[in-house]
Amino acid sequence: MLLVLGPFAGAIVAVRYAPAATVTIAGQTVHVKPVLGRNTTELAGGAIVRPEHAHLLGEDIGVDIGVDWNDVIPQAKSTRQYLTQLWDDPQPAMAAIKSTATRHIITWAAIGFGVVLFIEVGDALVVRWRRRRLAAYPDEVAEAIHGHMWPERVVVVGSAVVLLVALEATAVGVVAHREHETVVGSPVFAGTGLAGTEVDGLVREVVPFLSMIEPHSAFYDTVSDNLDKALGEDPDLRVKPDDVLFVEAEDFEDVNGMARIVGRAAQLTKADFITYTGDLTFAGKPLESYIIDTVNYYSGGIPVEFAPGLHDTDAITQAAASRGWTVADGRTHDIGNVSLLTLADPRISTVGDFGTGSVYRDPDVTGAEFLEAAEKEACETKPDLILLHDHVLGRPLAETGCAKVAVIDGRSYTLVGRQEVQARDGSTAIEYTVGSTGGHTTTQPNPGNIQSPATFEIFDLDPADGSLSVVVVTVKPDGSVSLSGRTQVTAPDSRRYPSSDTSANSTSH
Repeated sequence: MLLVLGPFAGAIVAVRYAPAATVTIAGQTVHVKPVLGRNTTELAGGAIVRPEHAHLLGEDIGVDIGVDWNDVIPQAKSTRQYLTQLWDDPQPAMAAIKSTATRHIITWAAIGFGVVLFIEVGDALVVRWRRRRLAAYPDEVAEAIHGHMWPERVVVVGSAVVLLVALEATAVGVVAHREHETVVGSPVFAGTGLAGTEVDGLVREVVPFLSMIEPHSAFYDTVSDNLDKALGEDPDLRVKPDDVLFVEAEDFEDVNGMARIVGRAAQLTKADFITYTGDLTFAGKPLESYIIDTVNYYSGGIPVEFAPGLHDTDAITQAAASRGWTVADGRTHDIGNVSLLTLADPRISTVGDFGTGSVYRDPDVTGAEFLEAAEKEACETKPDLILLHDHVLGRPLAETGCAKVAVIDGRSYTLVGRQEVQARDGSTAIEYTVGSTGGHTTTQPNPGNIQSPATFEIFDLDPADGSLSVVVVTVKPDGSVSLSGRTQVTAPDSRRYPSSDTSANSTSH
């Protein structure tokens, strides 16, 4: 019985005493330690206690979450208030913690089970080997050896029994442990996403930064419901079954709620990928990278093609790459049946360090040199689409006529849409300039509820003939959502796609 129960006891003890796992949330390293027998989730050594552990791992498995307050809490009160609104939706963070905690339990349980089982099997093989060795001797010799080794066998077997009993007693203690606490919710959280949470000590003064004091997510709950209604029962907006559908967004500048809506739209429409043409954040600080997790969580992990804008610093691009986004490197690449040239804006805004203006992303590459390299790459590779942030830089790239379908850009508060551009060879090229998905009308950021209409696009591309159409999604400050009629951005082009059968093309949905 001891031998059979040993591996299971090893699994339980390993989970109990294993070191904490880590996960990156909003650019910070967070330690996650599942605790068997606990009915709460505790943050920072119990400074914040939440009862909803059942949303994470199930009954009687609480979680200890550790963070370094010095890294997380900005000194400036205005910055804390700003980021409070950015973190108004805890679901992506909760999902990351749940995934990390679950993986931690499975991994360490397997290690504990496997180690004990390995030792037991190894011991059994040694015993078998010894018995076979003894069987090879004459009976009187084998009996003499057996008697001579009796004290050693008693010590070895006794020690093994003691260790197994100790291991299984420890496991019983872990399983029997009950750390059930009645949580007394702090009144300040009434009606917010942290209702029922207990906060102790000095953390009371800084917890508004980490929480949802103003329940912005209620607004985006309404927007999400209205998006579902607007898309209807058949949200797949593909014109033809083999078309490529992608969602294009731009200029969140920390409007985390709209990141949720864009991710949701991509998931509902079963988009092949998402394109994001810059200004994901405002200050470009690691804390703001939480918005990346929001997109991934609500889209279900749909691939994202990211062309960084002026506000997207190296900290943000690195965070995006670590989350699985494809960050622009100035090279044409394929995603499915579509070739894309994504370009990072050559400048970085200094607003994050309380400066003005911008500096070059690469000090050795000026704006003119950036355009020269981009034009060379575009005209050598002839991508279907060119994506970048600034329409001022997008226009000369469109004028090259090297994009087979269109140039998609932004940095325009107002949606401009389709524009015909005369290419240098006399042909007509297409530039499409999107508006602000964060609903911005000035450079002043607002990470909460949108104050002006916010727009993003759902594009349909036929990779066989290059025809591109678009449906524009508009979210208004009252929470309503509307879809435009389908607009044809480019027609089938037999010159650029000579193998296409343009007569079979359909633009109806």
